[in-house]
Amino acid sequence: MADAQKISLAIDEAVTNVIKHSYGNDSGQPITIEYFLAPGGIQIRIFYRGLPPEIADEEINIGKMIKKKKKGGLGVKLMKTIMDSVVYKTVDGKNCCEMVKWQKTI
Repeated sequence: MADAQKISLAIDEAVTNVIKHSYGNDSGQPITIEYFLAPGGIQIRIFYRGLPPEIADEEINIGKMIKKKKKGGLGVKLMKTIMDSVVYKTVDGKNCCEMVKWQKTI
């Protein structure tokens, strides 16, 4: 899969998480996406005012999730696998998911 497709998937997952978890499936709430190109890569920021995320830093155990029949929790793991950096923070009273992908050099 090309990097552009992977980045698109990470953005889609982040926005889906905002709608589903922060806005309680209310897709009519505002979400702002900014991106900044740099010679070494791309930085993407997703701003929203819904509930802040509860992000666990622990490693996800797929086997344990299957045994407990637990759904969810893989979206952020997927985003962190695709992107070089995924950080959640609050900026000027808004939640922000900031993702960075650096260009691979040969």
